[in-house]
Amino acid sequence: MQDCEYLDKCPIFAKFKIEDLKNYWIYMYCKGNKQDECARKVLRKQDKEVPKTMLPNGQLLEALDK
Repeated sequence: MQDCEYLDKCPIFAKFKIEDLKNYWIYMYCKGNKQDECARKVLRKQDKEVPKTMLPNGQLLEALDK
């Protein structure tokens, strides 16, 4: 399976301070079998605004807004 086409430009990962957490999300949603389930990708493909604090599973994590 190819990596998600948005991986290099996805701004959510720059907000993670803990590398292991970032790598978990990337492994599951950007390089793994959940790519089609990524809420960020779904919104982007629908030309909708992607909240900057939205995790790939669709949850909004306000702590990332800092």
